[in-house]
Amino acid sequence: MLINGNGPNIYINGAGVISPQQTYDNEAFLPEVTEYGGNVLTCIQPNFKDYINPFQMRRLSRMLRMGLSAATICLQNARLETPDAIITATGYGFQEDMGKFLLEILQQNEQQLTPTYFMQSTYNALSGLIALTVKCMGYNNTYAGRGFAFETAVQDAMLLVREKEAENVLVGSFDQAHHVQYSDYARLGYVKKEKTSNLKLFESRTQGTLQGEGMAFFTVSGQAFPHSWCLLQSLHTVYRPADFPFLCEELTDFLQANGIGPEDIDVFVNGASGDIVRDKWSMELRKKFFSHAAEVLFKHLTGEYATASSFGVWLGARILKTRTIPESVLADPATSGRPLRTVLVCNHFLDRNYSFFLLTGRTPSIST
Repeated sequence: MLINGNGPNIYINGAGVISPQQTYDNEAFLPEVTEYGGNVLTCIQPNFKDYINPFQMRRLSRMLRMGLSAATICLQNARLETPDAIITATGYGFQEDMGKFLLEILQQNEQQLTPTYFMQSTYNALSGLIALTVKCMGYNNTYAGRGFAFETAVQDAMLLVREKEAENVLVGSFDQAHHVQYSDYARLGYVKKEKTSNLKLFESRTQGTLQGEGMAFFTVSGQAFPHSWCLLQSLHTVYRPADFPFLCEELTDFLQANGIGPEDIDVFVNGASGDIVRDKWSMELRKKFFSHAAEVLFKHLTGEYATASSFGVWLGARILKTRTIPESVLADPATSGRPLRTVLVCNHFLDRNYSFFLLTGRTPSIST
């Protein structure tokens, strides 16, 4: 799937991210890194009272609180009260609330069920909550497509803007670390068997990664402002590439369709997960095409989850907006001397879902 530059440009005008690191404050850019001793990274929560009415907050689950807060941070950052459309994406939804709902069905023999568990466990609960809160009566959709959920939501947002169906679109993702999924992933060899510090994830050289969670929201529009973050130029997805040459061909065709080559990429945001088996092609892509570019890694900060590519997009956009790369994400300081104008986010989820996001700094506020 290739979405490129046919039609008006798509700008990221605001963002709000809640993750296992302190990312909810848009005034700071990864000021410090939190270390986790186990194999599960969970979100650092902001003060919810800054974003949610206390009467409303007491009825919301942890995930809905974080999702609504992230969306509010994003809208505030974009200086926007009400978007024209809301699109959310999730790989596996609200697993904890779904578990409570299903358990209650079994324990009470489907009688006198608590409606709260059902309402807060559906995939579209967050997009509906945001719409009610910001009084958005427009397009509202949720994608639950596992490793491509966020990519599909962004594709939908870009089409809405380019077809002039909406001027400002709020698009975001959420996924939750849950013990049932962790057990399943451990059985399948997706997470590491040994306890691994997230700060030493890429030194582990073993199979498996760390489980993570997070939520990220962006406002996208065809209009740029002085506070815009960057231009979202294009995205491309590849599902289960047959072999490494096929993946290379998909990548080079994607860059060529956007009028550039690998040599034009200044920052390579690598979605490697610390899994020595499943990271092989991501690392090979970097060696083959982007040895000249600054390499940025991020899954030691977030862990792995189905919509982790959204954090990679936030990181790339933040680098373009601030023109800085925090030391905590820079793989090799020796390659950080190039101008920061073009970012390629290359993510993979379990070596099955590969996605490429092309970001450039060509906005009125940060033009080069």
